[in-house]
Amino acid sequence: MNTWKVKSRWFPTLGLVGWLLLSSLPGCGKNADLRTDPHLEGIENHLWPAPDGLVDDRPDCTGPTVDTAPGGVFTIAITDTVSPGRAPVPHNAGERLIFAQLYETLVNVDCAGNIQPGLADHWACTNDSTVWVFTLRADARLWDGTRVTPEVIKQAWTANQDCPRQRQAASPWSWFSARAKTVTILDGRRLAIQLPEPQATFPVLLSHPATAIALTRPGWQWPVGSGPVRLRAATPAVLPQIICRPNPHHPDAPRWEQMVFDLHPGQDPRDLVSSQFDLLLVRDLDSLRFFQQTPDFETHRLPWDQVYLLVISPDLAAQASRWTAAAQRLDPATDLTTVSAQRWPAIILPDGPPVDCPQLAGPVAMSRSARREWNLPAQQLDGRTLVYCTDDHVAQEMAHRLMALADDQARLVSLEAPAAAFSLEWQMAGAHLVRLDQAFASRCLQAAMLMGKAAWLQELGLGTGQPLGGESIVAAARNQRLADIDPLQQLRTHVQPLAVTRPWLVVRRGLAGWTLAYDGTPLLHGLGLGRETAAAPPPAARVLP
Repeated sequence: MNTWKVKSRWFPTLGLVGWLLLSSLPGCGKNADLRTDPHLEGIENHLWPAPDGLVDDRPDCTGPTVDTAPGGVFTIAITDTVSPGRAPVPHNAGERLIFAQLYETLVNVDCAGNIQPGLADHWACTNDSTVWVFTLRADARLWDGTRVTPEVIKQAWTANQDCPRQRQAASPWSWFSARAKTVTILDGRRLAIQLPEPQATFPVLLSHPATAIALTRPGWQWPVGSGPVRLRAATPAVLPQIICRPNPHHPDAPRWEQMVFDLHPGQDPRDLVSSQFDLLLVRDLDSLRFFQQTPDFETHRLPWDQVYLLVISPDLAAQASRWTAAAQRLDPATDLTTVSAQRWPAIILPDGPPVDCPQLAGPVAMSRSARREWNLPAQQLDGRTLVYCTDDHVAQEMAHRLMALADDQARLVSLEAPAAAFSLEWQMAGAHLVRLDQAFASRCLQAAMLMGKAAWLQELGLGTGQPLGGESIVAAARNQRLADIDPLQQLRTHVQPLAVTRPWLVVRRGLAGWTLAYDGTPLLHGLGLGRETAAAPPPAARVLP
């Protein structure tokens, strides 16, 4: 595979834009597979790891391969709250499912880990992977017919980055900025991104929902996107149903007539069986068993996607050792009865030195004072205490099982998510249950999500004795701060993986055609009835109102 032969001394003369415009821009990874691309040699183990430490073949990525018939109206049941104001960055599984259909990223990473085109149909990089150029597909248009240009991309990224609800450690903006000096517009279809350090896996970052293109437009209630599924300007912002139609501007426009997202926030999925839905995501085993016994539906396993970790506070490690001992006796497959779970013996960290992970850590923005409404003094947090999030039912069950396996001095405290995050940052309890959602197809970026939760986790992970702040690991290594040490070993000592869990897809019998994104989110533009059942369609194919 060809890469640019760039010498840094050229840049002062021509400048970034001038040099790139004179280049032939040979390909650096269009449709690249992270496991086979020779430019990415040596990083094959940076994919989401299997429990045995090898790259996971992810057998649950393959859905039904039945050819589907065109037409039909399909209803997708959603049991989470949905807010258009958060688009394109989802805050729960329901928003992720909806936003993934509506909004596009420059590149996609499929369920098996292959990089695929999105809004960009070609990309190239310098031989040191510090400058990347992305070429947008010629027919890329927003729902309103506006062409998607590099200016549109930059505008959307800036808005996403400025969103106050963004979590810095869990978004791509920890590794690059959408600001003027980082993103350069080359022409009507190309933009260049200048990185502070080499990043051979940089396209993976651009598959994250935070980089999806969504723009506010006058007269539109929802941000306007370019995905294969579209809304109308008149689609209300808050309503019990979100009615979608194919986007005629998209090369993968659906062949179905209409898709309806039916919103039932907080409702038990089993209560929806009479609502004539066609597809539903579930995590709890009670709902799964219910639908497995319902003749009209099939259930499909989705990839493992959430890891639960026991994080031990170094300042209180002696008192917290009871939780480590209890965790060693935990058997998730039998001890957890509310969700599909299995043991996950290896923490998600890079196999190589941390210098292989540019910008592994960034600033940790945490409040230095607890909010009065949290009433943390009344919780009597100490080294004997295990903290878990109140609204996480899996964490609750896991915590109580660990309590049963611990000694009689152990204590449990449930806190709302912001208070639990504060307790973790300031080591107010001996141990914390922490959940990591699979958001990146890279061990480096998964590790960064963990280390971004607390400054002391960065100190342990980097072995520097202090958080890096804005400085990167590569810069620290150049300054000899990481010489002759294994900084990740300290992190492994205080972070113990407990279990990995998976969701399930409930589908009306005879329905097929969905695919999965890398994080396991179903992509529904190919949804339809299997042709062998098209002559006698189930209730999914209803007449348009």
